[in-house]
Amino acid sequence: MTMADDAPTLGSDPVVFHGVDVVSITRIADLLAEFDDSFRDRVFTPAEQTYCEAQADPSQHYAARWAAKEAFLKTLAGTSPGVPTAAIEIDRRVDGPHLSLAPAAADALAATLEERGSSLATADIDVSLSHDQTAGYAVGSVTVVGTTTRHH
Repeated sequence: MTMADDAPTLGSDPVVFHGVDVVSITRIADLLAEFDDSFRDRVFTPAEQTYCEAQADPSQHYAARWAAKEAFLKTLAGTSPGVPTAAIEIDRRVDGPHLSLAPAAADALAATLEERGSSLATADIDVSLSHDQTAGYAVGSVTVVGTTTRHH
């Protein structure tokens, strides 16, 4: 074995976490109607609220974001990471939905990645949203892919 064989190789092992959640649009509509701004402010960021309220049917957009937040939480290690849903933001960009993390969520993800020998710096996060008013459900899917350092 030479010294070159002992050098760490980035990206040699993938680390993948995936979460998916399905939520009833009616359930979210009921929560919005019952708790109004207190629910919105506790669960959704101001930017999410602005986006959802500008849509023809805000409840299905809120539901999709709720599902994505729950999906993200399922990617984290531990049974109760204690990350508030408002620390996870799904914003709409030209190329699709994007996940933005406040420090509490970013720290929890960093800890999860570190447990697997990866880091937030090497991670890529993909989020997918879907909602169907006719079916009455919204789906959120989050995949986190990182890489580890492995010694040969």
